[in-house]
Amino acid sequence: MKYKVIELRGKEARDLTTEAMFEIASAKADGLELVRFNIHILTDGAENLAKKNLKPVIKTLKNMKSTGQIQFFATPESFKTSSTEAVFLINKYPTLFANIDDESESDTYIYIKI
Repeated sequence: MKYKVIELRGKEARDLTTEAMFEIASAKADGLELVRFNIHILTDGAENLAKKNLKPVIKTLKNMKSTGQIQFFATPESFKTSSTEAVFLINKYPTLFANIDDESESDTYIYIKI
């Protein structure tokens, strides 16, 4: 399995979206199967801002999925609700997701299946 963890850092949603698109294109060119974005916000009040800035990134990922640039993505909420995408990832990569329940609730991450 080809897998990479990428730390996204930005002050605004625009920065995070641009960085995410670039990293997905790079990962695709490198032949990666799965990417995890850890999203860090570089301002005060990070928790509320993370949720606000995450929405445009999610919207971009939905657009990328609909155009076939990515297969799907899964957020922490996907794992809590056992969405189809999350279940697929857990079954396909059991060693990677063995401790997914131990993830901190404050973590902001997205798994992208390329």
